[in-house]
Amino acid sequence: MDNKERHARLYSIGSFAKLTGVTERTLRYYDRQGLLKPSERNAQGHRYYSDTDIMQLQRILTLKYLDFSLDEISVHMSEEDQDFKQILANQYLLLQKKHQQLERVMKTIERMQSIVSKVDKIDRNLLLVFIHHIQHEESQRAWLSELLPEEAVDALFMMDATEEEKLEAESQITSVIVRLLELHRKGKKPTDDEVLLVGKEFIEITQMTLKKIYESLTEEQLERFIEIGEKDMFDPLIFPSNFTKEEQDFLDQLLMHVNELTEQGGKSNEGSRFFSAH
Repeated sequence: MDNKERHARLYSIGSFAKLTGVTERTLRYYDRQGLLKPSERNAQGHRYYSDTDIMQLQRILTLKYLDFSLDEISVHMSEEDQDFKQILANQYLLLQKKHQQLERVMKTIERMQSIVSKVDKIDRNLLLVFIHHIQHEESQRAWLSELLPEEAVDALFMMDATEEEKLEAESQITSVIVRLLELHRKGKKPTDDEVLLVGKEFIEITQMTLKKIYESLTEEQLERFIEIGEKDMFDPLIFPSNFTKEEQDFLDQLLMHVNELTEQGGKSNEGSRFFSAH
């Protein structure tokens, strides 16, 4: 077979799909998008592809491999005079950003998996809120830094703790919150002994963090911060609500009863207000 005969050879869409490893559905889509038009169509409208179309398809698949979108591929295929060296350089920078974003997402998932490792089951909405908090930690720190001394913000985010210590504390707090919400869903009252016992556990877990925060705040600063939380003045996009109104009321009443029973005084009494505020 000479070159003329070889280049004149045509393939049905089924044969072309088998030859190239691309599905017929994809080939039809590329046709509709104007990326890869078949060389010929018969009277019935059936598509037929040539060896030249194979080279065109190879270019498309190569650009896809480089993570170009189909719209970008369409532009690159139609504008032959583009500076492709610069295009590759720009694409590399975009891929670097995607890679960094992917790493951040993976680290967030890894952290969340560690946090909920001690919880058998967790509500999906609550889980998404927790992930949101992890995702926006830097924004939260910046927002809180406008209100609180740096030492208080660092204490709130446990900046002086090791990664293991931080994950352990977050896991404990998450476990307690999930257990409290489960008790609430079961119809338990904030004054029930079982609920009060878990509420006391929550207060005990948070006392160490609260102590470090209190040590860096004046009474006026503490009252101002709690007031902002009680009046719901936190930016909802940065600090989404963790609970429904019913759940928040349940937790507020519970923490009030825990404080009454343990006869906490002074700044220790502010613990429930501080955490119920956000």
